[in-house]
Amino acid sequence: MLANEKSLALTKKFNEYYPGNHSNLRHMSMEATNHKVFIDHAKGNHMWDIDGNEYVEFTSGLGPTILGNCDDEYANALCENIKNNATILSSGVFFSEDDIFVAEKLIEYVPCAEQLKFQVTGTEAVQAAIRIARGYTGKSKIVRFAAHYHGWMDNVLGGQIRPAGNGEYELYKDPDTDDELTQGLSPHAWDDIIILPWNDFDALKIAFERHYDEIAIIHLEPMVCNTFGMYPKPGFLELIRELCDKYNVVMSFDEVITGFRLGLGGAQKFFGVTPDICTMAKAISAGLPIALIAGKKKIMSYCFDDRKVIAPGTYNGWNLGMCAIATTIKIMERDDGARYKNMLKLQEKLTAGIVNLAEKYNLDVRVTEAPGVFNTIFGVKGGRTPLYILDELETMDMDFMIKLRYNLQQEGLITLPAFRWYMTLSHTDEDINFTLAKMDKCIGELVNV
Repeated sequence: MLANEKSLALTKKFNEYYPGNHSNLRHMSMEATNHKVFIDHAKGNHMWDIDGNEYVEFTSGLGPTILGNCDDEYANALCENIKNNATILSSGVFFSEDDIFVAEKLIEYVPCAEQLKFQVTGTEAVQAAIRIARGYTGKSKIVRFAAHYHGWMDNVLGGQIRPAGNGEYELYKDPDTDDELTQGLSPHAWDDIIILPWNDFDALKIAFERHYDEIAIIHLEPMVCNTFGMYPKPGFLELIRELCDKYNVVMSFDEVITGFRLGLGGAQKFFGVTPDICTMAKAISAGLPIALIAGKKKIMSYCFDDRKVIAPGTYNGWNLGMCAIATTIKIMERDDGARYKNMLKLQEKLTAGIVNLAEKYNLDVRVTEAPGVFNTIFGVKGGRTPLYILDELETMDMDFMIKLRYNLQQEGLITLPAFRWYMTLSHTDEDINFTLAKMDKCIGELVNV
């Protein structure tokens, strides 16, 4: 067992001061142990807690730290900026050369990016995207999909769907599953919402054909990283693109996780489907809070050139955040993306190794993966094949996964709940060897109990 005396003592104090954790969406499943892990220092993908324990981690700060922790070039660039410039330049009053560099690079790499609008968080960027779409189309309804996550604001949080007849679905509140998410929401929060099942071609076509004159935007995770890494079925994103063009609906990708993680071009480059606008955050700045809406000029200029739509903010395009994005791009694109390509080789070794371990112990596992992020779902057949709908997870062995995650943490390896893994540019071959050895040990102990 790892030492935990100091962490236990601080956990008791923390829980008195901070009800429900700092971020409380999944706080009950975040800790694998009965105490929180208080970090003393970190480097690369190694962390040391206040009790002296060392961990290899695949959490990446829930997605942002694509470079790993304390990358020297990144840290030096930010420190130089802090020492020699203002961290914030009075949004709309002063500007920096990084504004131009970042814009030119994003327009070069991100297919839908012709113009940009910066925000601070992914949640904020999503709300700005919705306002942009409403301003541009003159319509009000939002189409989103069940099991996708777009932040904590009223209009994108919670809700269950059930068949309503005639091929349509209705949104309802299930007290057994929704109360923890929906208390405090406005009773009118879902008045302009249409939620559809993911990868249901017929439901999508029916919704557009019957409500096209009301729908302003369809906002979606092109890869549903927040829910077991579900993929779009072949042709599904293309159908959304076709319907949006036909009915004057803004197609919006939520790339808060996938932006830069699936490559500098994001999921839209990876899947080969270009939305009208997208929201990005997390990995684009490798750890500092900054977000953006990137979109086609015809939409962005219409909304913002004459202030038809406003999305103001003191920290919009803040100098230190722009420096972080600029530095992240420089590191990721250098030498034709050499460090990023090395990360993908290590991910290949890790995912293949986990599948081999499952075979060794006669366990079913499904690995849902894209560059930089993957899930390992035990109890489900399929190996390294895409997951499309949640019904495929009926045999998922969550009890085994919880026990395995706990045992791995005791061995110095930390992953996220439901075994979501984030790769970073700082992972090494030694990290992967260590991880596979600990997986082998812990799976063997559980199987042979």
